[in-house]
Amino acid sequence: MKSPRFLADPAARARLWLALIIGFPLLIFLLYMAGVFGLGDLFRRCPPECAGNNYDRAELAGADFAGTKLSQASFVGAQLAGADFSGADIYFANFQGADLTGANLQKANLRAALLNEADLTDADLRGAVLAGARMQQANLGGADLRETDLSTISLVGTELRGTIIDETTILTPKWQLVWEIVNEGGAGRNLAGAELRGAYLAGVDFAGADLQQAQLQDTDLTGADLTGARLDLASLHQARLDDTTRMDGKWRLVWEIVNRAQRGRALADAELSYADLTGAVLYGANLQGALFSHANLTEADLRQTDLRGTDLREATLVHASLRESLLTGADLSGADLSNADLTWAVLAGLIWDESTTVADKWRLGWEIVNRGGAQADFSGRYLSFVNLVGADLTGANLSGVDLQGANLEGADLTGADLTGAILVGAWLVNADLTDTQLDGVQWDQANLEGARLPAGFP
Repeated sequence: MKSPRFLADPAARARLWLALIIGFPLLIFLLYMAGVFGLGDLFRRCPPECAGNNYDRAELAGADFAGTKLSQASFVGAQLAGADFSGADIYFANFQGADLTGANLQKANLRAALLNEADLTDADLRGAVLAGARMQQANLGGADLRETDLSTISLVGTELRGTIIDETTILTPKWQLVWEIVNEGGAGRNLAGAELRGAYLAGVDFAGADLQQAQLQDTDLTGADLTGARLDLASLHQARLDDTTRMDGKWRLVWEIVNRAQRGRALADAELSYADLTGAVLYGANLQGALFSHANLTEADLRQTDLRGTDLREATLVHASLRESLLTGADLSGADLSNADLTWAVLAGLIWDESTTVADKWRLGWEIVNRGGAQADFSGRYLSFVNLVGADLTGANLSGVDLQGANLEGADLTGADLTGAILVGAWLVNADLTDTQLDGVQWDQANLEGARLPAGFP
């Protein structure tokens, strides 16, 4: 049998071959795309196959999704009141801000689902699988959680008032306690040391409750009644209060201090004993005569504060900044000043004892300004950045001492030995250095304005 005449032409055969190489794959691709976008619905019907579908802000109240496969579907802001998702596979679905009021979610697979800010009021979640799901700021008021495991769920900011649970419901001890508080009340209850961070406690009655050392960070206490509650060392950081929250004036002030940073506060004679003021900004505040005994001032900003006569007994001031603060008459007996910064703080008249925990250089500086340092041997000691204004160091052995950045304004160093001392950046305004030995002293950037120096000193 003879081949068609056009195939006898080599050029024609080449064109045909090229057309087959390019055209056939292109035809296959076009058929595939048509199947995916044009004919897919003929083979895949929703429901039951709805995985990955987008229903954001859709009006689906009362919709029937029972047994449907909805993994990775998106229902952001959707209206789903009364919808039926019983037995549905909703793995990794997004219900952020959705209205699921009264929805049926019995035995639904909600693994890793996003339910933040969703309204699940009166929803039926019996037997639902919620491992890895996120449910923060959601509303579970009246929801049925029997036979449901919520042991891996964070319920930060979630409403649990009226939520139905029983012995088949699995909750962590923290959220079990939160449920009990919002449903059974907290008045007069012993909640000392309770871990309630992030709990939604709006409107709860805590009158007379013991909340000493309770963790109340980021809790919602709007409308709550804390009248007469004991809040010694309770943390109120980022807690939400409003005008309807009832609280004793002392603790309202504590809340304001830790949540509303403000310089130059007028807090003279304030009663803040046993207050948790961790990280409080009290820069430049007037705290004369204030009561801070046993208060927690860890990492507090107390720079340039007036602390004259302040009661700081047994207070915790770990890593606190007291730079240039005025401490005359302040009582720090038994206080913990580990790693506190007392740069240029006025130590004259400060009261502390052997039980006060403080770095050696600050204690030594205190001894010099309060008991004198004349003729004493301080060789090789560290006194950098210590306030030694007007100190009597006549005839003292200060050889090799580190006085970098120290304030020696008006200090009497007559006849002292400063051989090899470090005075870099020190403040020696009007200091008396008559007959002082100054061989090998490091003076870089030291301020010697008005200082009296040894005769012939360059």
